[in-house]
This record gives sequence, C-alpha cells and structure tokens, in this order.
Amino acid sequence: MLLSKLFNTKYLAYELFLNDELSDLYVPHILNKKTNTEIKESITSKNTAVKLLTIVCDMPSYLQIQSANTNKKLGQLNIKQYKGFLVNLSNHSTVTSYMDTHLSKRNKKNLFSKQRKLELNHQIRYEVFTGIMEKKEYDYIFEVFYNLLKERFKEKKIYNRYLPKWSALQASSYEKIVNKKASLHVIFDKDKPISITLNYHLADITFSHIQAYDINYSNYNLGDISIYKQLEWCILNDKTIFDLSIGKTDYKSKWCNETYVLNYHIFYKKHIVLPVMLAYATKMELLTKQFLRDKTFIGNKWSIDKIKYRLN
Repeated sequence: MLLSKLFNTKYLAYELFLNDELSDLYVPHILNKKTNTEIKESITSKNTAVKLLTIVCDMPSYLQIQSANTNKKLGQLNIKQYKGFLVNLSNHSTVTSYMDTHLSKRNKKNLFSKQRKLELNHQIRYEVFTGIMEKKEYDYIFEVFYNLLKERFKEKKIYNRYLPKWSALQASSYEKIVNKKASLHVIFDKDKPISITLNYHLADITFSHIQAYDINYSNYNLGDISIYKQLEWCILNDKTIFDLSIGKTDYKSKWCNETYVLNYHIFYKKHIVLPVMLAYATKMELLTKQFLRDKTFIGNKWSIDKIKYRLN
C-alpha cells in the first residue's frame, strides 16, 4: 500500500496471536464465531493514536471484535482483502474422522504410504515442544529452522520476510513456548530436525505461523505428514480451529475445509477533510489490489516477493 506507508499501520493477526495484544480501537472482548467460544485470555490493550488515519490489517472474519469508537469522532471503512484458510475440527474427535470426511481415499493412501517409507528408511520421531523446554535445545532447533527456511526459499527463488528478523523472532518465542502460548512441532531423523513448525495458541485456536522442512526429504511429502501430526495434537489438546492464514497452496487446498476473509479496517478523523480524502483513496487502492489478486495478476503473474529475491 503506497498511501498506508505514510501512516501508523497495525497488524492485528500478529499482535493478537503472537503477543496477546489488541489495538485500543477495539473492545477487548473477542468471540470465535466458528465455535461460539469467547476468548477469555488476558488481552493487552495497545494504545493506537489516530492522527490522520490508522489501518488495522489482517482482521480474521471468523473473530467477532467490536469497535471501541464511542465518541463518534472516527470514521471506519472495512475492506475485504486476502482469503485465509483453516481447518475446523468442531465435529471431529479424531484426526482419522476428519480425514475420512475431507480427504480422498487416494490422498489418505498416499499420505500413509509416504509416512511408512519415511519411518522405514529413517529413524523418525515426532516431538511437540510446549511448556518445559531446555534453552540449549530450543536454540539448536531454531538454528536449524533458520537454515531449512533459507534453503527452501532459495530453492523457490522467493524472498522470505522472516529471515532478516530471525534473531528477534528467536528471542521472543522461547518464553511463549515455556508459557504454552506457542509450540514447536518437530520431525526428527535421529537427532536432526527435518521438519519444523512454529504455532501460536489463543483459546481454541492454533495459528500456524512458520513452517520449514529439509528439501532433501522432499520425496516423503513432509508437509502432509507434519499437518497430519499437528491436527492430531490439536484434537488431543482441545484446539478446534487450525488457522493456516493467507496464501493458497496445494496442501492448504487439500487439508483445509473452510476459508475466511482477512479484512482491513481504516480508522480516520471524519470531521477533517484531509484524513477523509486519504481514507477513501486508500480504500480504492486496496480494492484495486484485491481485484488484481482475484484476476491472479498480483501473486501469480507478478510477485513482489519474487522481485525482492532477485534484487537481494
């Protein structure tokens, strides 16, 4: 967004799932509409001063969050943007039940065949780290995590936004894992991590944040095996929504049974001409970009991350 660069942009999905924070532009009472579950975790209200306008990005449509705009001095525009993907496990008590309902016989057969071959050819173990975790082991896994992600995106020739900020991510995630606000899902070959996923947890929601796997094991479809094991963990730990966020991929299309919309909310001072003009101009910019995404011009024919990779 060209215009939004001038203003204070907040990313709600990251603040809420990663930091238990919510802009004070909203009332801190959140409902998961998919499961009718009130999120009772302690949510920190983050001060968001609106000088001209503020854009809150990535508001998941399955969360009911009300605006705190009681003084009526602020206007609000809501714009639909990206499509998100999730697994809703509401009607399933086992991962087998979900797979029988959603996956084809061919997909299930292929998954278990690949898993058997992986376990036959290698010394495989599956670990989930949440709660107690040795810092030394955490640092080792995060070091491998970084290298796996770097190699994977080098192979794809796509820029990855997390790699430049990896030290900060590593520093902040350990405490969340110890406090069970996050988890690391790791597939090991002996003592070597070959698949790593970092997830965050909020009430009955698991938010899948970053995934990486060893490209030398590509023949085993580690992405499918990893999701299978994560869904198994979600059901055992009363996590009903497994949110895979934006970005359509083959494995998301295969595994997810529902989609949702990530909305942008523009708050602006509605009694001053300049912010009103800026707000509606920004709305038009966002609508234009989404139109181009829907036509697959942005994200397919023209990818910003691919261009960034070439420039680096």
